Parts: sequence; C-alpha cells; structure tokens
Amino acid sequence: MKQFTIVLDGIADRPQEKLGGKTPMEAARTPGLDALFASSIPGTVRTIRPGLEVGSAVANLSLLGYDPAKTYKGRAVIEAAGAGIPVKPGNLYIRCNLVTLAGDEYETSTLESYNAHDIETDEAAPLVELLNKEVFHPPFRLHHTDTFRTILEVEGAGDIAERLKFMPAHDMIGGMVRDYTKGDDVMQQYFALMRKAHEVLKADNSTRANGVWFWGASSAPDFGTPPPGRRVVLAETSLMRGIAALAGLDCITLPEDSGFEAFLKEKTKTALKAVEEYDYAYIHIQKLDDLSHELKPVEKSAAIELIDEHFIRPFFEQVKEPYSAFLVSDHYTFSDSGGHGGEPAPFMLLGHGSAGVPGRYTEQDCRNAGLVLTAEELVARQRSL
Repeated sequence: MKQFTIVLDGIADRPQEKLGGKTPMEAARTPGLDALFASSIPGTVRTIRPGLEVGSAVANLSLLGYDPAKTYKGRAVIEAAGAGIPVKPGNLYIRCNLVTLAGDEYETSTLESYNAHDIETDEAAPLVELLNKEVFHPPFRLHHTDTFRTILEVEGAGDIAERLKFMPAHDMIGGMVRDYTKGDDVMQQYFALMRKAHEVLKADNSTRANGVWFWGASSAPDFGTPPPGRRVVLAETSLMRGIAALAGLDCITLPEDSGFEAFLKEKTKTALKAVEEYDYAYIHIQKLDDLSHELKPVEKSAAIELIDEHFIRPFFEQVKEPYSAFLVSDHYTFSDSGGHGGEPAPFMLLGHGSAGVPGRYTEQDCRNAGLVLTAEELVARQRSL
C-alpha cells in the first residue's frame, strides 16, 4: 500500500485581529480540506517533545519517523547539506541570517527585519564575500546559500555546538540586541563576530542588510541506515533538502519563480507521480510558514485557499486508492508575532476510515476530536496498514 504525508508547514495559528478573531484556517474557504476532514480520523499531534527546539527541523524529523533527540544536532548542518555544502564530521555549522537592525548603537538597536527586507541573492552574495574578507577568517568561513540565508562553518569546533544558544532572528523581531547577546565566554566570542559584521556592513553597503544574526548551531548527525523501500521528499527549503540528503532519501525540488498558483499546480503533478513511483512520499509546502514570519495573517488565509483549490482538491481527486496517509501542520506559526508554537498540531489520518467527527480542518475542530498522539504514534498508525 502506498504511503504519503502532506505537511502544510506552519498552517496552524491562533485567532488574529485582522481576521475578525478567527485563525487563518478558520477564515479560509477550504471545501477540499473540509471533505477530507469528514472522511478522516482527525486529532492533534505532539511533533515537538518538551525540551527540544520548537521549529521545523525537530517537527519534520518527528513526522518522518526519526527520533530528534538522537538525530537532531542543530539546524544549520541540515541546511548546509541542503545547500550542497559538504558536511564534515567534527566541524561546527551555524545558521546566519543577513538582517536589518534599527538604531545608532549596536547594543541598543532593535531587529527590524530577520531577512534584511527580502534581500535578493545577487545583492547578498557580495556582502558574504565582504564579510569573509573582513570578519570571518580561518577557521571561520561564511557560505552563502540563497537570499538572506548563510551558513557559518567553523573547522574543528563541532564539540561546542550544544553550548551555543542563540535566539532565532524570526523569534525576536522588534527585540533589542543587548537582550539577546548574553552568555558565557564562548558565546561572547560569537557575539563579537556579529558586532564586527555590523560595523563592516553599515560602513560599506548599499542594501538594507546591516547586520548578521547567528542561530541553530550544530554538528554532523547520524541518521543510521535508511528505512526499507523507495522514499522521497518533495520540498523546496534548504532545511528539508538537507534532511533528505543526510537521511539518504531522494529529494525533488520545484522552482517557485512563476507564482504560487503555478507552483501548486506543478506540485500536484509531481506529487501524484511520486506517490505512484515511490513506496513513501513526504510532500512539504512551505508558503504558510513564510507568511506567518512576515506577519501577514490575511495573506496566509488567502494562501490556504489557493492550496485547497490548486493542490488539495486536484491531488485527492486523482490519487489512487488504497493509501495510508496523513495531512498535518508540523507546528504552529503565529502570524501576529512571527514565532513558532510547540503545542499539539492539527492532523487528519487518511485512508483509515472516518471517525465521524463533525467540523472542518481547523485547529479547534481537531482539538475537539479528542485524539492526541505523539508523532511516533501517528507514524506508526500510518505504517500499520
């Protein structure tokens, strides 16, 4: 029996004032998702265990059936692998955003934009070259992946990864730098690099990127032997590509430069083919998480409607039965703060009959179903048929 998972990254949210007190899911018109809800076993799933990082890396590893407590060594190494950077055991990898800071003094400046106001790749590349020349000398090297995203590689420093605890930039929008640059002597060495990068960028820069921000320090993980069968990940983010690369899974990535609607139509075709050709397909859609980080609840709700119209409905009209699947939000992403939430996320188990629960695919209706599973339990149910 074919198995697949559909992850609508960060679709779950809380009520938003701009949506009249509704969540983006509640405000959206989603006949496709609503029909699936009626024929599913809905509930909520704990994708992030207490004590683990609240974010897409831990959540998606859990939903793929891995134990993040054993396989997750931090986010940056995953994104490095996804960007094609050779991952070397013993090295340290740190996610590094190009950001925009507001203020005259570094310590009292605030984080205005976690992505330097959507800086373009061709604008960012020269800045990375400049930083490698002026700031990041061996054993440090800054790799540019795309747009605002870079990876700092530190040779031979993998053993200190767990000591480096940085707040993700998207979780501190509006926050003051000095409130997030506290720590021991090791941390202070890296904060000093960020301060120096700010001095270099603000002095010689025609873009809105005037700083860098580290987060997600990590070392190389061990995923063990890949599960049996042909398995594929369909994803566009470097994070998901990296998980696939490190875990030994095939990965299919689609271009996103023709607009979201065109992307969804192509994603549908590709997903249907993947489900036909592989034993298991993990289908990941990122857009909703991005809109949440950009504090755009209205646009997020509209994007949910597009996903319903151009992916959910045509995919389930054409996918061949029988199958065992689930559709899920990997975590909550709040479109009023840009932060992530680790509470149990809404899911629908598909191909296992109907629980007869009234409602729609929304956060509250999935909670009302009364079924709360761990990610391990949800994956086990999927694999049970």
